[in-house]
Amino acid sequence: MTIVANNQNLININYVPPDGGWGWVVVFSSLIIHFIMDGITYSLGTYLTNFIQQFRVTRSEASVVHALLPAITLSCGPIASIFTNRFGCRETTIYGALIASFGFFVSFFVKSFFYLYISIGLIVGIGFGLIYVPAIVSVGYYFEKKRSLAIGIAVCGSGFGTFVLSPINRILVNKYGINGAFLIKSAIILNLIVCGILIRPVPIEPSEVNKRNKILKSNQRKTIKNKNEKMLESKITESLPTVFSKKVEIAETEKSFLAPCRDAIECTKSFPILNENSRNFSLEQNSSQANSKTQVRQINKSTLDLMAHIRSLQSITALTSKSLSGLNLNRVIDIEEGNSNKNKIKKFIDFSLLKDPVFIFFSISNFLTSLGFNAPFIYIVDQANSKGIPTNHADFLLATIGISNTIGRIILGILSDMKRVNRLYLYSTVLTICGIATCIEPLFTTYTGLLTYSVVFGFTSGGYVSLTSVLLVDLLGLDKLTNAFGMLLVFQGIATLIGPPSIGILYDIFNSYSIPFFIIGILIGISGLMCFFIPFIKAFKQKN
Repeated sequence: MTIVANNQNLININYVPPDGGWGWVVVFSSLIIHFIMDGITYSLGTYLTNFIQQFRVTRSEASVVHALLPAITLSCGPIASIFTNRFGCRETTIYGALIASFGFFVSFFVKSFFYLYISIGLIVGIGFGLIYVPAIVSVGYYFEKKRSLAIGIAVCGSGFGTFVLSPINRILVNKYGINGAFLIKSAIILNLIVCGILIRPVPIEPSEVNKRNKILKSNQRKTIKNKNEKMLESKITESLPTVFSKKVEIAETEKSFLAPCRDAIECTKSFPILNENSRNFSLEQNSSQANSKTQVRQINKSTLDLMAHIRSLQSITALTSKSLSGLNLNRVIDIEEGNSNKNKIKKFIDFSLLKDPVFIFFSISNFLTSLGFNAPFIYIVDQANSKGIPTNHADFLLATIGISNTIGRIILGILSDMKRVNRLYLYSTVLTICGIATCIEPLFTTYTGLLTYSVVFGFTSGGYVSLTSVLLVDLLGLDKLTNAFGMLLVFQGIATLIGPPSIGILYDIFNSYSIPFFIIGILIGISGLMCFFIPFIKAFKQKN
């Protein structure tokens, strides 16, 4: 498809997504970004025991860092979207990498654990939040026919990152200590600057369009100014003899016409004949200014629309053509230079969704899932250690969750594209299985049992992250996707912030992970069962 930006004063922009070429370099760059960023986030659970031993804090206090990092990253979605539209994918990625690297660098000097809430939870969370959106959107700009494949390859870096970095974290801690490991992670994150540089801007990026509009507007102002000066000089020359060739009785109210003029334009407005002759000139000026607005047919919708396919921080999906065909990315948007930041933020907020029973029901289900989703990533290693499993084997459990999660998202994404498969029922089924498996997980006391749970949890939870955004389109429609997904991120962020510390508190009370895992299993199972009732709620809504 050819993307055309047409304006009288702007050369036509014909853009055809290459579906290859430099686009594959961008895909590789995005894959490395996900490998490092999500790999660090999900493998952070290997540090839980070290946090408790070195800083002498409780599990609930230590888990706050693990909860803050993904929660802040999720919450930065709309902000990252605005930054990407303003500065472009390349610059936003570089800014995010610098911020995240600075967060881990500062953590090297931390002596009190609670400062990690700020350095890792807040600063690194903001940095990762800024990186994630352009890492996904940039791939979408370069691909159309192969977009699903390209994005699927890019985001698979998350699972591989978790798989690889989990055992590496243990090596770094044993050799350099927890603070030394933070410093090395700071250096590793700086490599994302190179990834950002590799993301070449394309002509239809909002940031590039805004740059051209600014240049166009500046040139128009200069042209209008020169044209006005020439026209004004001409009209004065033509009109002055006519004015003074007549005898006119000057009333007291009109004596100001004869007063000395400091401003030539204001002076000419005072002449009756000039004022009449200048109507065409005024109309011509307004018409020229009106043409300064440029309409661009853009390959991607808003940043959040494309981001919603991948689902915020935890996105490792491989949705094929059916999933993305539901999201028609070809639409015309008006880019106006006068838009305020307030209006940009407003478009991500639609409080009328809170009156939609389908959205509310789905959001509650999502909230319950998010309460327990991160728990195995954070606590599986410590739980295995408490059951007498060696640390090196325990670290492999976390790596297993990461790689099976990737496989699950790919396979479930393919299944959801089949015509005879109901995506909502598929989503509900895998969540229910995930909840049941988590409920019975405390019964597993051997390494083989925990390894089996890691495979089942990783695979089934893949459906949660790969199908959520697609279901929003199925349930609410494309026109509400951006606002619905932005609102859903709020529910997910709050739940992510509450869940892990609550499990830590329960462990401190019962001195066991059995009850906490049983509770989160119940919550995840209920969230899956709830979705079976959504079609009835939707039918009732349409009936009324």
